[in-house]
Amino acid sequence: LLVLAQSNDNLRAVEGTVRDSSGSPVNGAIVQLKDTKTLQIRSFITRENGAYLFQGLKKSVEYELKAKFQDRESKPKVLTIYDDRERATLNIDLE
Repeated sequence: LLVLAQSNDNLRAVEGTVRDSSGSPVNGAIVQLKDTKTLQIRSFITRENGAYLFQGLKKSVEYELKAKFQDRESKPKVLTIYDDRERATLNIDLE
């Protein structure tokens, strides 16, 4: 029985910037990435430039992204299985 190691061909990353209603980057926002198959959630806290990055994501799974900061929250964004970029960019706007 031959078992092949999973190559990076099946992996991707998503990055972007969390912005407030005026379009400014938000430092300290919590970005949550939810695997829609396993419902596992990973979190990332943005830095001064409002940027976040999640790596090692499966191309065969859809992910839901949401950002929170203080009392504001974003609408969910979806990284679909049809987005085949190795590094997708999804900017998130807080309501």
